Formats: sequence, structure tokens, C-alpha cells
Amino acid sequence: MEYLDINHPEWQKMWDELSSYRLNGGDPLCINEGACWEYMGSTIDHHHFRHSCHPLTHRIEYIYIERAGAALRWA
Repeated sequence: MEYLDINHPEWQKMWDELSSYRLNGGDPLCINEGACWEYMGSTIDHHHFRHSCHPLTHRIEYIYIERAGAALRWA
């Protein structure tokens, strides 16, 4: 697992994709009870996000976003 810096070329794209999920309705943070989406790190294939109390479900949620070029590595 690696942690991407805010200056990494994939940084903005992964947050944009996170906000585009239906669960999030265009909001990349989804602040609720002091909690918001947290970037947990990246593997070679995915970016990992966690929300400890999502405002829509009021439970812990996890989202794994495919990294740029990940599909090409196994094709």
C-alpha cells in the first residue's frame, strides 16, 4: 500500500470519481457528525476510501476506485 501525495497526477481524479458515486451525490467529502471521506492509501490497482459515518447510510462505508491504467495491466 502506498500513500499518494496531494500533488500526484491521480489525486484530483480519484476525488472527482469518489464524488460521482451515487452514494455521494456529487459531494467528495460527505461531512456528517464530524466525519468525512478519508483516503486510506492506494494499491497497484485501487485507491481506498473510508467514511466512518456516511450521511446517507449512517454507517461505515468503503469505496475502492480503480487506478488509472489498472485494467490495462491484466488485459
